[in-house]
Amino acid sequence: MDSWYFNDSGQQRGPVNAEEIKMLLATHKIQADTLVWSVGMPEWKPASDVIGFQILTYAPPIPDQETHVDCSGYVPSGPQERPWVRYWARTLDFFLFGFFSGVAVAFWPQLGEINDTLFGIVLLLLYNFVEPVMLAVTGTTPFKALLRIRVRNDDGTKLSYPQGLRRTLSVWIRGMGLGIPFISLFTAVTSYKRLIRDGITSWDQDGGYTVTHQSIAWWRWLILFALSAGFIGLIVLGSEA
Repeated sequence: MDSWYFNDSGQQRGPVNAEEIKMLLATHKIQADTLVWSVGMPEWKPASDVIGFQILTYAPPIPDQETHVDCSGYVPSGPQERPWVRYWARTLDFFLFGFFSGVAVAFWPQLGEINDTLFGIVLLLLYNFVEPVMLAVTGTTPFKALLRIRVRNDDGTKLSYPQGLRRTLSVWIRGMGLGIPFISLFTAVTSYKRLIRDGITSWDQDGGYTVTHQSIAWWRWLILFALSAGFIGLIVLGSEA
């Protein structure tokens, strides 16, 4: 059974060989529940039910091309479409950045004279250039690491700084609508639905990035709640000061 056919949005595609099916799965062009068929099969089956079509976490590197693939033994586990986990990781990463920025105000009192709204906008802009550094160096961010999220290229390598910057800006524009009321709600809902439906966001698919998750232990949630309470407490104290 070397000739395979697959269902693409209601249309039959093929024939392709088994390796092409694996590549389509690895690059998220088709999903694990995509129906496939080959001569000799009594009926169409989801790709995940066909022996040999294991879902690959990363696309294999191009033959004869030197790559630096992570060989740490990292294996994704649990659900891989987790929009709320990604949302809270990003939100709390920014709060953490804001906390350290607040500490900086103690050393440079002149920063405290900036209008609060303007200061918040400046922090948002600055964070877009800080996050790519973390993605390029570690492949994650503090709260992504706590919630066991990793961001990689499809071949398993870490994003370069330019790639990380493009991804961060894409999230800010296409996922958060630049924070503009109503527009941000529309982009957030659209991105949420796409991630749940397709298993990948538009910016990750276009950029060739893979976001993977591992199961989150209970004690990680406790740390998350404790830090969240701390951030809320600091915000309340700051508003009363």
